[in-house]
Amino acid sequence: QNMSSNNDNLTHEEALSRSKQVANVRYKLHLTLEDKQPDYEGEATVSFAYKAAGEGASSSSSSSSLFLDFITKTIHKLTINGNEVKVDAEALKRNRVTIDSSLLNKEGSADNHVTIRYTNAYDTTGNGFHRFVDPEDGHVYIYTHFEPFYAHRLIPCFDQPDIRAPLDLTVVAPSAWAVVANSRCKETSSSSGDQKQHTFEPTPPISSYLYALVAGAFVSFEDKYKEVPMAIYCRRTLKSKMEDHVKELFTITKEGLGYYEDFFGCAYPFVKYDQLFVPEFNMGAMENPGCITFTEGYIPRETPTMMQRQRRAETVLHEMAHMWFGDLVSPVWWDGLWLNESFASVMAFFCMAAATQFAPTAWMAFHNGYKRWAYREDQLSTTHPIQGAVADTNSTFQNFDGITYGKGASVLKQLVAVLGEEGFRDGMRVYFKRHAWGNTTIQDFLKALQDGAKNASLERDDWPRLWLENAGLNTLTPEWSAENGKISSFFVHQGAPSTHPTLRPHVVHIALYDKSENGPVLRTVKRVQVTAKASTPVSELVGEAAPSFVWLAHGDHVYAKIMLDATSLEYARDNLDKFPDSFMRALLWSSMATMVRDAIVPAPQYLALVRAKIGSEKDNQLVQSIIATVQGTIANFVPDDMKQKEKELWHAECLSRLSSFRGGSASLEGTAKDEPITWIRAAAQSASNAAAIENMWALADKGTGISGVEIEQDVRWTLVRSSLAYSVAGARDRLDMEISRDSSDRGKRAAEGCRTSVADAQVKAEAWARFTSSSSETASRHMLSSAMAGFGWWHQRDLLAPYIGKFFDVVHDIFKNRSLESAEDFYGGMFPSYALSAPEVLQRSEALLATLDPQNDTVLRRSLRESIDDIHRAAACHALASSKK
Repeated sequence: QNMSSNNDNLTHEEALSRSKQVANVRYKLHLTLEDKQPDYEGEATVSFAYKAAGEGASSSSSSSSLFLDFITKTIHKLTINGNEVKVDAEALKRNRVTIDSSLLNKEGSADNHVTIRYTNAYDTTGNGFHRFVDPEDGHVYIYTHFEPFYAHRLIPCFDQPDIRAPLDLTVVAPSAWAVVANSRCKETSSSSGDQKQHTFEPTPPISSYLYALVAGAFVSFEDKYKEVPMAIYCRRTLKSKMEDHVKELFTITKEGLGYYEDFFGCAYPFVKYDQLFVPEFNMGAMENPGCITFTEGYIPRETPTMMQRQRRAETVLHEMAHMWFGDLVSPVWWDGLWLNESFASVMAFFCMAAATQFAPTAWMAFHNGYKRWAYREDQLSTTHPIQGAVADTNSTFQNFDGITYGKGASVLKQLVAVLGEEGFRDGMRVYFKRHAWGNTTIQDFLKALQDGAKNASLERDDWPRLWLENAGLNTLTPEWSAENGKISSFFVHQGAPSTHPTLRPHVVHIALYDKSENGPVLRTVKRVQVTAKASTPVSELVGEAAPSFVWLAHGDHVYAKIMLDATSLEYARDNLDKFPDSFMRALLWSSMATMVRDAIVPAPQYLALVRAKIGSEKDNQLVQSIIATVQGTIANFVPDDMKQKEKELWHAECLSRLSSFRGGSASLEGTAKDEPITWIRAAAQSASNAAAIENMWALADKGTGISGVEIEQDVRWTLVRSSLAYSVAGARDRLDMEISRDSSDRGKRAAEGCRTSVADAQVKAEAWARFTSSSSETASRHMLSSAMAGFGWWHQRDLLAPYIGKFFDVVHDIFKNRSLESAEDFYGGMFPSYALSAPEVLQRSEALLATLDPQNDTVLRRSLRESIDDIHRAAACHALASSKK
């Protein structure tokens, strides 16, 4: 028996060797799934041609012995070309089934067949083959998630992206279940008992991480794009909620498919387009061809704001872009992950801006979601080049980060600015025509772009090396002077941190604004090539009338930290809310937040500016972004002795904004609800004393006073958690009441976080014992994470002081003994971020870091280094704020 994931790893060297040993791979899989059973039965046949030890590989090297990746509970029978063989127990402990090459046909084109009959247990982590029981009605739901290295938790396979193979799948399952896979079901027939057999058409040759199977008591909605059948699936208990969103989801899907088919010059490459919303999903979504899985978080149970709907649309379009870039053409190895994800990310926004109702705020959402994430991570000590070696599959996990997604996508947007959108489009058409059903590298991608765009500037400017192979964030600052009311000189100065001193070429769009009675007026925008030097003169602007405000990143095409000259900074502070373009206002608010993080502007000064200006901001997406920044600023950059005051000032502002919506007689409908809903959520999240929380409960109990807007269930859970954390009278009765109101799995998770929030030493001790026990490894990952989320509160830092030392005492052992996902969840949930100012946190972080092995403790080292960076950044911001009291 073997269900271990601790030793589950494949090196790049092993993958290179294996891909030379096998060809013409095919998989045949037969599964039997039962409603109430915790295990399932499988029989898999792997067929392939064998090419000895692999060209260039020594037959004596450890990497040259052929093996299948496989995690299973029990193997009943293993045969190689009809010969039953004994399973190598030691290899299976490393999640491998070795294949005795003496039993293989050595002729290059001859078939070999390895068959394994097995029993396996379902997974509980959201990876592999995950099983969920709906607490409301008892129905079972099962789904796969295989990226990057989990396919072998279900299928014995060569689990690496460059060994593409068709999958021939048959599933026996309860008759009442829907069973969905990558391909169409070609036949269903009765099986024993109340079971039905589903036989699927073989898939095209795709990478193993893209195989998909979803089964259970799903309900579906159907539509069609041209001749491509489409369906949306969800749990039965979510059907009524999904009905409100099906039309919009199908509309976005059709708009996206039409846009991509045209842009890529290539028809949708698969036979159907199913989108399945599944429980306890770890990601936003996964691009399984024809069988795309999504988190149920995209089925709002409350009234969604336009921003929430746009975020969902972006995810739909991101996964859709992968149908071509990622599925039709896949990476050779996981060092191509950044390109796979970055491309889908930026294409989703090009599509959203060109073809959907979300066009007006698409690029604002890109900046707030992707760019700001990238800017933060690119300034950490753990930043890394976009393109870099990935030694093994475990290292892949480290690169699901803001560099992979955010910086990569931002740099691709800059690449489009370099080539022009038409040149980029023509390059992509060459790419898909050249590489369909194959695997590629970054070099293949850039070559196709240059050939299609007929643009040699990438090689000429050393673009790939400077942008992709060197880490770090450049700073661009304008410097200009004027004589007789006209610009006499204009320079763009480029800087880089000493740790990553690379200077790069940038295409910038410099905007000049003039002042008027009604606020700033955009006069001109100049496209300028900034060279990879410390200073670039901009002769095109000499002779222009002196502006009131200069901005180097009009349209936000550049990836760099944009600084303001002194004249522009002063003008922006006074007129920030008067810029007519909401995207420009968003960029300026982002710039102000950056100056707080960089300890240039004191956090209380920024927070006062927000309170003064936010009442006049009409773009609700921008308002929501500012609210999120305020919450982070108060939590991280305000000193402890000023924090409670700032919390209460912000809460008062939220209530003030909320009161402005009262008094209207007409009931608010549609997107008109977005603003009051936004402020209700912000007010609930910012209530930080008993009186404020009781006041919010009064709005929940007696009504908001805003026609058509009431306090919904998600906010009620926020208030229960705060009530327990702040010891509000009647808090436990409130918890019991909400548990009875919300019997869903979401309600159960919310209740977990509420119970651990209680300001009581015994409660904390019991929670800590649960989180550190070995049994937590097999608990529902989502339920456990929800409980951890309630543990740490800033105002409880004295009560929680003993857990600073306890955390550092156990965290290394947890990383050594648990799965990577479980260990990372523990670190994220239990690191004492509620006490960043406590000297012990820094001291213990640095002491533990010094003891770790750079080779074997890579993930924990990275987590600690980032926490230490955060502590130093917070200390600098606290010192600045304290000095300006």
